[in-house]
Amino acid sequence: MNTTTIKSLLSIVLAGSIGTAAFAQNDINFDFLDVNNIKATINASGHLFGSLQNIPENERNGFEIKNADGKHAVRIAGLWMGGQEGTKYHINAPTFGVWGRDVYQGPVMKQEFYNAAEDAKWNRVWKVSKETIKNHIENFASKDYVMPEEIANWPASGDISKGQSPNLAPFVDVNANGIYDPNNGDYPSIKGDQAILFIYNDHRAMHTESIGSFPMGIEVIGMAYAFANPFNKAYNNTIFVDFTIINRSGVDYTNAKLGVFTDIDLGSVTTNEFEGYDSKRSTYYGYQADNTDQMGRHKNPHMAVTLLNEPFSGFMTYNNDCNLNGNPIMPTDYYFYLNNYWKDGMAMTKGGNGKGGNVHLNYMYDGNPSTGEGWTEKSVNNTPGDRRGLGMVGPFEFKAGHIKKISVAYNFSGDFEDMQKNADKYSNDFKNNSGPFAPETPALAASTGINLKSMDMLLYPNPANTAATLSFSNPANEVYSVNVYDITGRKVLSETQLTGTQYQLNTNKLEKGLYVVELLFKDRRNSSRLVIQ
Repeated sequence: MNTTTIKSLLSIVLAGSIGTAAFAQNDINFDFLDVNNIKATINASGHLFGSLQNIPENERNGFEIKNADGKHAVRIAGLWMGGQEGTKYHINAPTFGVWGRDVYQGPVMKQEFYNAAEDAKWNRVWKVSKETIKNHIENFASKDYVMPEEIANWPASGDISKGQSPNLAPFVDVNANGIYDPNNGDYPSIKGDQAILFIYNDHRAMHTESIGSFPMGIEVIGMAYAFANPFNKAYNNTIFVDFTIINRSGVDYTNAKLGVFTDIDLGSVTTNEFEGYDSKRSTYYGYQADNTDQMGRHKNPHMAVTLLNEPFSGFMTYNNDCNLNGNPIMPTDYYFYLNNYWKDGMAMTKGGNGKGGNVHLNYMYDGNPSTGEGWTEKSVNNTPGDRRGLGMVGPFEFKAGHIKKISVAYNFSGDFEDMQKNADKYSNDFKNNSGPFAPETPALAASTGINLKSMDMLLYPNPANTAATLSFSNPANEVYSVNVYDITGRKVLSETQLTGTQYQLNTNKLEKGLYVVELLFKDRRNSSRLVIQ
């Protein structure tokens, strides 16, 4: 996208509706991931690593390094998104939640049901451990068993009469009926040794952070998780987050972009920061300019943000000030940053601080600050400051009902070389389903009689009218079957000996109502509820 096109969209982005009633800023509930060397704050609104409660600013950081004198490495992190609807550009860009809001706790629903009762239900997170799930599997049928609240009230589905999705938090469906029933052995499906689930949307009310911008109408189901592995630095100092983003707007977006935003604050001195990008590892990172604020035994601390399931398409860093390469305020500012442009609409360029050059590029500071090779903040003698980082994903088409998934790792390391080794370790394990990412053995589910492994699948649009698409991974092109059951459990459709990675379900011959769609391979299965309107 050239500069002329960028500037022509200024008035379009600024034309966002502000007719929706404002929603009061209440304290947002949270919990801590604390199973490894990191104590990380996870908020119900999807803001990561920093409390939004009404407490002093210096107490809000929430990425504590336990063996670094209790110091923190991140102030706040989260997810941005933008997309184009014809000539209009929609934006959702939460940062600190201090001067306004773009996101709200809970799933998308009909406007009349955004009320105090629903707020009370959804202003929370669900913290679950692998140990708790194992105990549930072994004891759910015992008369003396007291079911943990987070398992009993796991938000597997919303209330479709209120316009909420029938499919929310993932779960293991022991009896394959498509309904979450923990009293009969169903349980949350989590990653890691400890996980926190959160659900939020940007549909509820006007955007007051990206001031007056058009909302995206998205629903985000997030799972932050960690592994208890004190003898492996790559895992002992890392928090992982999976984001599942659903387009609930009814609008098809083009040129959609995601932004992985992080305000890295290493230690107690927030104006002593540089940032950089490692293209080989799809990782951006922050580090101290002069190592004056040592964190425990860590003399040269680095904080890294790695995209695990696809490469970043761009990276830029901006300052905590009001200059043209500073904090975004207007919707156009967020839009420009998501597309590698500065706030004045000028392209990011090679060299210096990324402004005023002749070569447009997608990644800032892609050199090596440890060896001094290439373009780094050190090599151009930048003045240290309070930096914010933004890694981009896209552009891509984001049609109504479609789902986009990204997985991010947030890692604290003692120095640059350790950061690279750690990123290599967890990235390779993630891609190869090895190490702690290896699938669970059948032993965990043996007492329930389950012998089939679960698998990821996407079913969209949902609700559906005339057709729905089932999408999944099938790298070996194995044969599979699809079964559809009505609410009584009667099989109403079945197809076998299928191949490929997508199945088109024609719903014309099915009555309106709730159904369960089952995807069945030889050694694995999954199911999802589908509403036909």
